[in-house]
This record gives sequence, C-alpha cells and structure tokens, in this order.
Amino acid sequence: MKKVQNIVLFLSILLIIGLAYISFFNVYQTDDYFCSYATRKLGLVQCFIDTYTQWGGRYFGYSLNMFNPVFYDSKTILPKIYPVFLMLSFIGVSALNFKEYFSYSLKESLKKGFLLFFFYTVLLVSLPEHYFWVTGSNIYFVPVILSGILLYFFKKYEDTERKIWFYLSALLIIMLMGSNEILALILEGLLLVTYYQKRNKENLFLLLIGTVFLLVCFLAPGNFNRMGEVEKGMVKWLKRIALFGADTTYVGLKVIAVLPLFIKVFEEELKRITVQITFKKAVLFWSVSLIPLLFTSYILTSIARQFESILFYFLLTFSLLLYFKFEKIKKFWWVSLLIVFLPELKIFPEKYSYFNIDFNGGNIVMELLTTDLKEYEREMDERINIIRNSSQDSVVVDKIKEVPRILHTDEMASVKEQETYVNDQLQKYFNKKYIRTKE
Repeated sequence: MKKVQNIVLFLSILLIIGLAYISFFNVYQTDDYFCSYATRKLGLVQCFIDTYTQWGGRYFGYSLNMFNPVFYDSKTILPKIYPVFLMLSFIGVSALNFKEYFSYSLKESLKKGFLLFFFYTVLLVSLPEHYFWVTGSNIYFVPVILSGILLYFFKKYEDTERKIWFYLSALLIIMLMGSNEILALILEGLLLVTYYQKRNKENLFLLLIGTVFLLVCFLAPGNFNRMGEVEKGMVKWLKRIALFGADTTYVGLKVIAVLPLFIKVFEEELKRITVQITFKKAVLFWSVSLIPLLFTSYILTSIARQFESILFYFLLTFSLLLYFKFEKIKKFWWVSLLIVFLPELKIFPEKYSYFNIDFNGGNIVMELLTTDLKEYEREMDERINIIRNSSQDSVVVDKIKEVPRILHTDEMASVKEQETYVNDQLQKYFNKKYIRTKE
C-alpha cells in the first residue's frame, strides 16, 4: 500500500507543479468581464437583484463573482494566483479533515490531502473551467472547498458540542445552498440522511435551514426566465430517461475506472469507516448521488462541468460500497494507474463531446510540452490592449493563434459570423458597439 501511495503522491506533486506553472499564463475570460461590468454599472445591491430575478438563483456564487477585480487588475494578477490558491486550499482543507477524522499527524494529513487532490483532478469534466476560469471556479471549485470546511465544523461540533461550531455549520449550509444547484442537492440529501440516522433538534434545524435556502436557490425567477422551449409529452420523457441513462453511465464508468487505485491508496481509511458503519448505511449515503442525476435528466442537462461534484461524491461513497463487498478489486490498481494516463477517448461528435471520457493527464502533459503558453498570454494581452486603447466604436482584432488545451479559452465570433455572448461581454465592458475577430 505504501509503495502505491508514494507513486500517487509523486504524481500528485508533479500534477500541482504543472498546473501552477500553467496558471502563470492564465488571463481573464468571458464572464469575468461581464461580472465586473455589471457590478460597476449597477452597484452590488442592484446587480444582485437583477441576477437573481433575471439570470439564476446561485445567490452566493454569483455574489462572489460580483467582486471580480478585472477593472482594477490591469496586470491580470488574480487569474495567475487564484487557481493555485484554490488548489492549495483544497489540499489544506482535505488535510484538516484527515487530521480531525482519523487523528493523523500533520505530515500524514497533508500527504492524504495531496493524494485526494490527484483523484479529484483526474475526475474533472472540464479542468479549464473548473480551475482556471475565475468565474467558473467560484461556482464549482470554491463550494467544494467550503464543503470540506463544513465537514470539519460538523465534526468539531460533534466532539465538543460548542454552539459556535453549530452556528458556523448553519452559515456554511446557507452559503452552499446558493453556490450551485448540484452541490445544493447533494447537501440536501446528506442533511436528510443525517436527520434520518440521528433525529435530534440540531439535525432537524440544519435540515430546515438547508431546505429553505435550497428553495430560495431553485425558485429564483431567473431560473424560470432562462428556461427555453422543449418538446412536450412522451418525447420529453423519453429524452429524460435517455439522458439519465447516459449521464449515469458516464459517471459510473469514469469512477469505476479509477476505483481500484483509489481503494488501494485509501484502504486504511475505508477499513476504519467500514468498522463504524453498516453496509446499509453506506448504501443510503451513496444513494444521495442519484438525486442530482435525476434532477439533471429532468431538466434535460447532459454531462458538463456541473457534474464534477457528482463524480467526486460518487467516488467517495461508491468506493466504500466496493470495499464492503469487493475489496479485492484493489489488486487491479495498476490498471487504473495506466487508464488515467490514456488520451481522451474521442468517440462522440462535438455537440456531445463532454461524453468523451478524459482523465486530464494527457492534456496537461501535452499542454506543457507543445503549447507556447507565453505566446498565448502575449496574444491575449495584445488583444485587450488594442480594444482598450482604441478610440473607435468598432474594433477588429486578430484571432488567437496559440490556443491552449487547459487554460479556459472561448473565442469571439469573426466579422462574418453572428455575434456571440463573448463579443457581447467585451463590448459592454469596453463600451464598444462592435468587437469582432478577423476572418
């Protein structure tokens, strides 16, 4: 076990070094500009009201994005340090929980945090949008870190019964329910299971708090304003059934591919947990992962970046079920290790490209070996300087030639194409009537 752990630890350290290096060339993108523009134009309060009523119910995630400092950060410092800060935060919060729940030393806890970071990264559906897009990371990565802090607070309250930990837990639940819908559903499911397991007034209070703010998020007028026309009747339900099957298959296959390695690396922790709970309870906690899968199929959403919380939760809980019944699967850890370095399996057309299973390792390596990241940064900076310094209402800029695989990039429409949201966001931010790329 130690040998395998050391292999994965080495890979995890290389992984974060590589990601940190790539981050040095990161720049602001798409919604980063729009969030800054909207806040400057409307003010925080009105921007919050407009977002909630016209765009969506992520009251915490969207509010966090309102503080995007594009306007003040002319040297684009935040996109270069923020991803690394969040990655280290994930490792730190993970280590904190390993220390609290398993009584490990600080050194061992940090080691476990790095190991968990490796598995979290290889499961990501869209690494660029999750780690390097500032607006995206606030919606999808920050809540995962906050969930780890909630786990720590909850354990501290159980151990000490000090009310401060209970109130902090309640506050974090409120924040998380307004971060993104998928994580909110997972959290609501966990609160339901927790109350079912231990019916006391504290757990009931947390469940009620969670339910109220879940409804605040889901019943936002903006959610309904964004709903488009869809098929009706049997066709719509057939699509929902098909999507549930496709999404669940994707999640299951991607998780199962890395499970032998995960179980081998964390077998000590899994063994200690199986001594404390029954298989029936483990099934109950795992079943929570089906709630967001049912929800996403109901609203006709296929695999995309919002599925990353489901994948991570599915891995954690399903590994426990397999350890109960098929512990020997850990013998195939070397197969998992080989799989995570395979290139993206490109078998679906562009429209359904998210269903192509990718463990990110190959793309990271190719980014480091083949992409001229400094040239990409130069091109992006030059584009922004041209737009910013132009005295004309209409600006045409060069296309980005050096397009990275890992850094989040969404190109504008050209002069011969219909305007996209990327053009619109830059036009509003720079107060231009027309911004396009050359053909």
